[in-house]
Amino acid sequence: MKRFLPKTLTSQTILVLMTGLTVSHLFSMLIYSSDKLDSLAVMGGRNMAERVVNITHLVTVSPIEWRERIVTAVNEPTFRVRLSPESMLVKTEDDSQSIERIKQYLRTELGSTPEQSIHIQFMEIQHEDNMFEMMKSDQWIHKRMMRWMRGFATHQSLRVSLKLEDNQWLNFATDIPEVGSFWSNKSILSLFSMALAVVLLSIWAVQRMTVPLRSFGQAAKRLGRDVNAPALIMDGPLEVREAAEAFNEMQEQLKRMIENRTNMLAAISHDLRTPITLLRLRTELIDDLEERSKMLSTLDDMENMIASTLEFARQNARKEDRRKTDLRALIQVICDDMSDSGYDVVFAESNSIHYECRPIALKRALTNLIDNAIKYAGNAQVSITTIHKGLEIIIEDNGPGIDKNQFDRVFQPFYRCEDSRNRTTGGVGLGMSIAQSVIHAHGGKISLENKARGGLKVKLWMPL
Repeated sequence: MKRFLPKTLTSQTILVLMTGLTVSHLFSMLIYSSDKLDSLAVMGGRNMAERVVNITHLVTVSPIEWRERIVTAVNEPTFRVRLSPESMLVKTEDDSQSIERIKQYLRTELGSTPEQSIHIQFMEIQHEDNMFEMMKSDQWIHKRMMRWMRGFATHQSLRVSLKLEDNQWLNFATDIPEVGSFWSNKSILSLFSMALAVVLLSIWAVQRMTVPLRSFGQAAKRLGRDVNAPALIMDGPLEVREAAEAFNEMQEQLKRMIENRTNMLAAISHDLRTPITLLRLRTELIDDLEERSKMLSTLDDMENMIASTLEFARQNARKEDRRKTDLRALIQVICDDMSDSGYDVVFAESNSIHYECRPIALKRALTNLIDNAIKYAGNAQVSITTIHKGLEIIIEDNGPGIDKNQFDRVFQPFYRCEDSRNRTTGGVGLGMSIAQSVIHAHGGKISLENKARGGLKVKLWMPL
């Protein structure tokens, strides 16, 4: 069921409004039509009652031999009058208020006694049309639909039968004006006009309500790419302004938290250099050459780690502006530099791709990833393509790959797949962390997978 429902807030709101207003409009039309039919029945009965009184007076005061001529003279297609020895109505009394009011009116105007027989009935007119003609007629469909929807007839006849003094019966029959079909042109036009007005007003109103939501969505994406992105404009209704203010406060808190963390990391890395220098001086005084060499090597590793950490902190604290950059040319420069240094690096040819990015940070991230492939596999193949409303950069090698259980851990700071801290086999374990941080700052994703024939494939995706 859910798959048939609209997906957007605008469509869902319009559907709810359309359904509710259409149902209420139909009920209003039904009530109005019912009241109209009842009013016409009463009005038609009263008008007929007045004519019945006048004709009855005329017949009563006229000689008996004139009655037939009078009845013939006043008889009309829509107002039928007939004399008969017996009442032409079935003697089933209708106790409705309309019948009682008409009967009381006739007795009052005619001066008759309660014992005098007066029969009144509302009867549905039965059309004797051919069934095939009825099926062709849209009026037949309208009447049946009206009957189905409302439960009473749309075309009625009022019939009155009065007993005269000489035991003759004076019979009257007239058609009450027929109410038009429920699905008339006017009702359909009214329904269509209401639906059109609801759609237009709903689109206008919902668009105004959803614009702030779109702004929040765009601001959240910008914040995911750049914590220093412009703040939201506080405009619109009170609730929207309050939400925008809360969002801006959250962004400021995130900025302060990241800045404090970065500054603290830089301060710690800087302050550790002093005790390392003191340890180095004391190590120089050790007479055992082998032990002194090991200690100096350990101090070199520590200093290298601190230098890398300090550079990582400075990199995060640096606010580099975004600008259009030819990524094909940027990657080509990295690969050419490494090839010139004697490394096995191949870059697949591609068209120029201009992308708005932080080129220095992105260059460092790509350099770290390609450098990792060279260090652990001895080779690297790099390619760049556009895919899924973004661009994809693939860096793969023919090395041993990485255990799947370590795919997430390699992005943790200072984590290395091999246990040694030998500077010849790698750095301090910040390369992948830096690369992930840079790619995420561009709103992208980074993932790892092992190749079927051996080797590791690193996929980078960034939105265009």
